[in-house]
Amino acid sequence: MSIIRKFKLDYDWKEFVRELDELFPLDIYEEHIEYPNPLGIFYHNITEEYFPQHLREAIERSIGYPIKKKGWMWDWRCQTTELLEHVDTLKAAHHTGISDWDKVVFEDEPSKFGRPPLTVNIAMENDAHLYVYNNEACEYEHCIYGPGDIVVFNNNTQKHGVFVLNEPDVIPRRALNCYLDLDELFDTQHEFWKQPTENVPWPIITTKLIARKDKNNKFEASQKVPLQTEYSFNDMAYLDTPEAYPMFERQADIIIEKQCKGIVDMGCRHGPVIEILHAKGYTDFQYLGIDTSKEPIELAQEKWKDYHNIEFRRGSWEDADVLHVDFDVDQVIWSGVLLYRPDDHYEFFDKITRDTYNSPNAIIQEPQLEQRHWKAGLELNTIADKMKQYQTAYKKFTEYHYDLEIFAGRRLVVDVTL
Repeated sequence: MSIIRKFKLDYDWKEFVRELDELFPLDIYEEHIEYPNPLGIFYHNITEEYFPQHLREAIERSIGYPIKKKGWMWDWRCQTTELLEHVDTLKAAHHTGISDWDKVVFEDEPSKFGRPPLTVNIAMENDAHLYVYNNEACEYEHCIYGPGDIVVFNNNTQKHGVFVLNEPDVIPRRALNCYLDLDELFDTQHEFWKQPTENVPWPIITTKLIARKDKNNKFEASQKVPLQTEYSFNDMAYLDTPEAYPMFERQADIIIEKQCKGIVDMGCRHGPVIEILHAKGYTDFQYLGIDTSKEPIELAQEKWKDYHNIEFRRGSWEDADVLHVDFDVDQVIWSGVLLYRPDDHYEFFDKITRDTYNSPNAIIQEPQLEQRHWKAGLELNTIADKMKQYQTAYKKFTEYHYDLEIFAGRRLVVDVTL
C-alpha cells in the first residue's frame, strides 16, 4: 500500500504556469503566517467561479478523479524553504484563527467537521521533497516531485511536511493546491492506494537544528548530517534498496574485473558488496568486514557464519588487532567512511591501504558535494571534492559518478590502483 500517489500533468506545464500567472499575478497574493511555515507564505485563493475549467479538467484527466472547483496557489517567496511537519485539521487551524477560506475548505457536515478533503498538489516551480507518515506501517514515505508533477495524499490524518530542493534561497516555489471531490479515497484499502508510486529512500535524521549566520550576516537554521559510529540496521536501510544497488554493484564489478582475492571492507555495514559478489558467482576470496556498529555486524556474522573465508569484526580502525588479517590483501574498500577524517583522509587512506595492507588496489565511495535529493539546511559531510591528491599520487584513478534516486544519491565511486 502506498500513501502518496504521483502523476504527470496532462497539459504543458509551462503553459499551465503561464496561464495561471496571467490570471493571478503575484502582486495580488496575500501574506499568511501559521505554524507549519512560521516565516510566512504568499497565497491566493481561487474560488469556484474563477477556477479555469480547462485547467481543472487537465488535472482530472491526469489523476482520474474529479476535483473541487476551488483551490489556492502558494508562493514561498524565499522566506522559508520548509513546510514543517503537521496534520491539517480544524483544531490545528484554530491556532492561527479560522479564516473564511478555512470555512470553505473544511467540511461542514457534522459527521465530517474538521476534516479537509484530500489534497491534490500540482508543482509549478522547483523540485520539492514530500514526506508523509504512514500510520499503519509506522514509517515515513518520501516522494520527490517537480514542475508538472501532481501528488495526492491524505493530509488530515497523516503527518506530512515538505521542503524545497534546487537552490531554495534563489528560486521561489509555487504550487497549486486542489482537493478531491469524493470521499471514497479516505479508505486506505481502496485500489487507488494499492498502485505503485515513486518512493525515494531516505534516512531519519535526528540531529538538532542550530542557528548560524549566513553570508549576509542573517541567521539561518542548519542541521548536520550525523557522523555516527553506532547506528542501527534501519538507520542505513535506504542504502539497501534497489535504487542504491548500482553503486555497490560497481564495487563488486571492480573486484571481479581485477580478480581480487583478499578484500578488507572498511565501514562494511552488513556486507552488501559480498552479497552481490556471491550473486554473480564470484566466491573465491578472503574477506574481512570492519564496522563500528553492533547491529549490522551481528546480522552479518549470523548470515555468513558458515563461510570460513568471510569474517566480520566490530571495532575501530585505530585498533591494530581489529585490522589484522592472515591473508594477502589486494583490495581495500572505503565505503563512505573517509569523510570521518576530513583533515587527514588522504594520509590515513595511504597509511592503511599501503602501509598496513600493502594493497595494490582500493575502492573509495563518497557522497558528492552537489546533491539533487537533499534537504535545504542540511550540512553535508564529504571529501569527494578533495580527490586531487589521490589522483596525482597513484598509478590509476578511475571515477564513476552516480545520480541515484536516494537521499544524497549523487555518489562518487573510485577505482584506485596504487
